Amino acid sequence: MPNVVSFSGGRTSAYLVWEIEQRRKAGKIDDVHYVFMDTGAEHPKTYEFIRNVVKYFGIDLVCLRANVIQEQGKSATYHVVSLEDCKPDLIPWYDYTKKYGMPHVTMPKCTDVMKIMPFKKWCIDQFGKDNYTTWLGIRIDEPKRLKDVPNMRYLAELSVKDKQDINDWWYDQPFDLGLPDYLGNCVFCIKKGANRIALGQRDEPYLADQWRDMVYRDGMHVTAGRKEAGIPNEACYRNYQTFNGITEAFEDNTREELLRTLRSASGSCEESCEVFNCQLDMFD
Repeated sequence: MPNVVSFSGGRTSAYLVWEIEQRRKAGKIDDVHYVFMDTGAEHPKTYEFIRNVVKYFGIDLVCLRANVIQEQGKSATYHVVSLEDCKPDLIPWYDYTKKYGMPHVTMPKCTDVMKIMPFKKWCIDQFGKDNYTTWLGIRIDEPKRLKDVPNMRYLAELSVKDKQDINDWWYDQPFDLGLPDYLGNCVFCIKKGANRIALGQRDEPYLADQWRDMVYRDGMHVTAGRKEAGIPNEACYRNYQTFNGITEAFEDNTREELLRTLRSASGSCEESCEVFNCQLDMFD
């Protein structure tokens, strides 16, 4: 059965790629395919990291972007793009919000449309329904995320390394992600806390302006539920906070104060800033 590795662009899933490659080269696993679903909202360093994974690990990577069918009742499909076309241009987000408006943290339909559907439809087109095994970068120190799902396997089956072990492993490699966790995956992901969003706004003002232009543009779809509840379309974060509202809420805080709000959760900024990894959500 074909093995399809879902590569999110983070350190853990990249380490999964490395583990799978060692077994493939040793003849312990075959028919391997690596897939990255691009939302156009990753940090530039994430795209650089992905290119380095392809280069140094010598893999073929299939890059997908969602085709958001604007007609109601039609689900998203996908199109294959080159790795060079994967970049922080927010094009998939513009297409998504044109039809669905901004998602909310309690209803992250963006994951379904921009990641789940493209991945599953590509796999079915290539191998047939239920005729492939999906590999996800979930570690042994994430037991609650290790779900018993048919045709799904995890990094935890191949390695006993926890998060810190994997980070230490990357320190010895010729390249690394070089990105704090709070900027990982979609930089301004709706599932991130307000302090992480505020830090991202401080650290990446260009990306923040780009996201703001997308969120506050005219003509974006507004769902009937938002209209009935009187909730602004841009209120997509926890407690219905808005992107600009978060900027204003933290404008008097220094960057170091924002960092301390992250460190206070578990002793270090990196440990408390868990990257939003959509891979598990794909199969809940």
